[in-house]
Amino acid sequence: MALDKGIIRKSIATSVALAIGVSFSANAQFGGQPPELYTPEPGATDLKSVLVNWPWHMGMLRGIEEHELMVTLEYRAEGTIQVNGQACAVTPFEDTAREGELGTSGYRISANYQQPGYRTQIECTLPNGQTYSNIEVLGGEYAWDEDRPGAGLVASEGAATPMPDTLEERMIRLWASPYGAPKAALAGAGIPLRRVWRNPGGLLEEGTSTIGETSVTWDGDTPVISFPIPGVDGATAVARLDDRFMTESVVVMHGRDTYEFTYSDYDDYNNPLHLIEVYMAGTMTESKNGEVLRDLTTIQTETGSVYVVVPVPASVGPATAAVAMYGPDQEAPVLDSTVPTPRLADGRPDLTGNWRSGSKFFIWRYGSRRCAPTQLEGCSTRWNQTIDFAFEAASRFGPNRPLYRPEHWDEVIYLDMWTNLYDPIMTCQPMGLPRQGAPGRIFQTEGDITLLYGRGGDGGGGYSDFRVIATDGRELDERQLIQTKYTGHSVGHWEGDTLVIESVGFTPATWLARGGFFHSEDMKVTERFTRQGDQMLYEVTVEDPEVLLHPWELNPMLMTTGGGGGGGGRDGRLIGVERGHCQQLELDDITTQYRH
Repeated sequence: MALDKGIIRKSIATSVALAIGVSFSANAQFGGQPPELYTPEPGATDLKSVLVNWPWHMGMLRGIEEHELMVTLEYRAEGTIQVNGQACAVTPFEDTAREGELGTSGYRISANYQQPGYRTQIECTLPNGQTYSNIEVLGGEYAWDEDRPGAGLVASEGAATPMPDTLEERMIRLWASPYGAPKAALAGAGIPLRRVWRNPGGLLEEGTSTIGETSVTWDGDTPVISFPIPGVDGATAVARLDDRFMTESVVVMHGRDTYEFTYSDYDDYNNPLHLIEVYMAGTMTESKNGEVLRDLTTIQTETGSVYVVVPVPASVGPATAAVAMYGPDQEAPVLDSTVPTPRLADGRPDLTGNWRSGSKFFIWRYGSRRCAPTQLEGCSTRWNQTIDFAFEAASRFGPNRPLYRPEHWDEVIYLDMWTNLYDPIMTCQPMGLPRQGAPGRIFQTEGDITLLYGRGGDGGGGYSDFRVIATDGRELDERQLIQTKYTGHSVGHWEGDTLVIESVGFTPATWLARGGFFHSEDMKVTERFTRQGDQMLYEVTVEDPEVLLHPWELNPMLMTTGGGGGGGGRDGRLIGVERGHCQQLELDDITTQYRH
C-alpha cells in the first residue's frame, strides 16, 4: 500500500495550514463535547465491525459523529480502455493554467453518490491513430451518451442519446467502485443511500454476520462482504478487503455476466493544496466475463464534496426529472398552530416578533474528530476539524443544490476549491440573499416591514444586512436598479395571508451559499412568509436564467416565535450586527485549499 508520499505531503500541508492561521478549537465548536463513538474491537469479525472499519479506514467517515459523508468525486486517470474490441490509449493528463484547478485527461469521472449518477468523459487513441471520444452518463434511472457535458439540457446545445441497454452495467460500475461498494453494502444493511444520518457505528446491530441483505464471511484474515447492487434486480456483489480494510476487489454476478473490479495502491490523490486523507485506489482494472475492459492508473482526484450534478435531459427522461433530482429534499412543513394569528388594523397577519428557525448551515454537530486508523503521522483532532469542513457545510452536502447551466459546472468547482480566495465572506462582505437565511426579528406596520438578521449565520463566517421593505404592492422604480446592492432592491405584496417579497438588482459579489454557488446581477429572489399563530413558513425561490438551468427552490423552513432569533435576544433586546474588518491584501497569502 503506497502511503509514503502522503506522509511527506501531509507534513507540508500541515505547516501551510498553520502558517495561514487556521484557528479552529480542538474541542467541538457547535454542540458540546464529542459523543461516545463506536470502536470495533481488534480482530472483531461481526458485520457491524467490518462495515465500520471499511469506510473508516478509507477516510469516508467525517465529522464529530463520524457519518459517512463521501458525496461526490472528481477523478482523472490514464491507461487503456476497450473500444469495439481494440485497446484505446487514454489521452495523457495535463495540468491547467490556473493554480489549484483540476487537470485534464482522457478519462474523467464526475460522480455523485447521493443523487446516484456519474459522467465519464473519454478521449483515447486507437491503434490506427484515430481519436475516439464519448461521454457515458448515468443519472438516476436513466443512461445516455453525450457529445458534450450536459448535452441536451439547453435547447440546441449538444446531443444526448438514450442508452437504456447500458443502464444496469453503468449502475454496477458505480456501486462496485472503491467508494460505491461500501455505500452499497451499507444500503443493503438498511442505511439508505440518501439518508443524511449515515453513522454505521450508531445504526447497525452488533454481533451478527448478517444485517438485512448484507453479510460477511472470512477467508482466513480477509473479510468477504456480500450485498446487492442498488437498482439492479438480481445483481449480487462480493467484495474482498485488503489488510487495511480498503476495497481490494469486487465481483458482481448478474445473470450470465460476471464483472470483476480489482483495486490497489491506495493513496490520497487530491492535489497537494487539498490533501484530506480520503484514500482512492491508484490502479483499477475492470473485466467482464474474463475480458479486460478498463485498465487505469489514477492521476488526480478531488474528494471534498465539490459540485457534481447529472441532470437528465428531456430527450432521455421526463422534463421534470432534472428538477426532481436536485430540488427540495423535504416537503413544506405543516402549519398546525392553534394559537390565534395576530393581525394589524388592516386585517393582514402581523409578522412582528422574534423568530427562531430550523436553518442549519451544518447538518451535524460540527467539531473535532478523532484520528482514523489510516491517517498519517501528525494527525490531530484539530487537524481533522480543519479538513472535515468541506464535507460538513449543508450547502455542499446537498442534496438540494442550485442547478447550473453546463458551461458553469467547472467554474463552480474551481470557485469552491478556492473558497478561501473567492468566497465574499472571506473579506467580510455581507452574505446577501438568500445566503443570510431567514430574519431573526421582524417589525411590521401596515405599509412596510423591517427584517433583522444575526451574525455568523453561515456557520462560522459572514455578516448580514438589515432590510426595510415597502409592502403596499408598489412596483420597483427602474431608476433604483442602476445601483446593485448586496440584498437587492425589494418590494412586497400580499397574496391572501402570505407576504411575498420580490428582490432584484443584486451585486454579483455575493454567493448563494458555500460551495462556489455564484450568481449574476440578473438574479431574482422571491420570499414568501406565511404566518399561522406562533408559526411561520418561510419559502425562497431563486431565479437566474443566465447561470441556472431552472429556478432553485430552497428547502422550506418552519419558524416559531419566542426566544432569541438571529436578530433578537431572548429578552427581546436587539442584538446589533457589525460587519467584520478584513482587508483585500490578506488574500495575497492564501496558499491552501483547506476550505471553510
